[in-house]
Amino acid sequence: MQPPAGCASVSSPMHSLDDISCLAAPQVQHAVVLLGRGGAGAASRQSLIALAEALRPRLPPGCKLVAAFVDKAAPSLPEALQQCMPARSIIVLPVFAPDEPALLRWLHKLAMRWRAAQAQPDIQIRFADTLLNSSGLPPILLQQIAQAAQAPDVAELAGERWQNDPDAWSQVPEHQHHALVCTGPRCTALGALAVWQSLGDAVQARQKLRSRLRLLQTSCQYPCNHGPLAIVYPEGVWYGRLVADNVAQVIETHVLARQVCPEHHVHGPVVLPPGI
Repeated sequence: MQPPAGCASVSSPMHSLDDISCLAAPQVQHAVVLLGRGGAGAASRQSLIALAEALRPRLPPGCKLVAAFVDKAAPSLPEALQQCMPARSIIVLPVFAPDEPALLRWLHKLAMRWRAAQAQPDIQIRFADTLLNSSGLPPILLQQIAQAAQAPDVAELAGERWQNDPDAWSQVPEHQHHALVCTGPRCTALGALAVWQSLGDAVQARQKLRSRLRLLQTSCQYPCNHGPLAIVYPEGVWYGRLVADNVAQVIETHVLARQVCPEHHVHGPVVLPPGI
């Protein structure tokens, strides 16, 4: 990555404020997007937010910092770029591993699409090297190894009853259908997290729907041009171009009224058998 003029590379192993002093240049408004991968639970999101909070005071005053996610959590990269406004120079700092060249290439395209949609498309967006390409990572890992050598054995951490899972982990919840909502990178960029949240809220609020439907997040389901996507089983009906305002109606009509929404139908049967 080529740094801004007069600025040291963000991927440099040095960490002093002098290295990134150009981010405080008064003639340009700067921002940094700390970009990670999301997860099924809230802990993965909180860990990235905690990292952002630790990094924030180390940045020059006036440099905005936004934590964002490639998939499974919000804000997405386009949403984070929007939150950086009115910055004129944005650095995207990927903090995930392993590196996936195809994913990184797509993230570049995603940033280009976002910039092209702006009223002033001259905003500079630069990507820092990924973690695995950073020359500063091996010393950090060696330090982690040294610290781990002094840590307690795993048996001390797991406890005496480590083989006994909570009872709920052995029970299959009541259900007749699964809705698999894609929260892969491309669907996330198209608003899948808002779709997931809206559908989850609707299921929790409607007891009849909650007793019949289990919601699951998935990684990429592949026909990305139809995203955000959801597949309803056991019928195997694919729905696409879902939005937060209508996803609950689409899925509830499928599960309870036994009707397929033609506007959002992508694949699978268009006529459903009667429900139980």
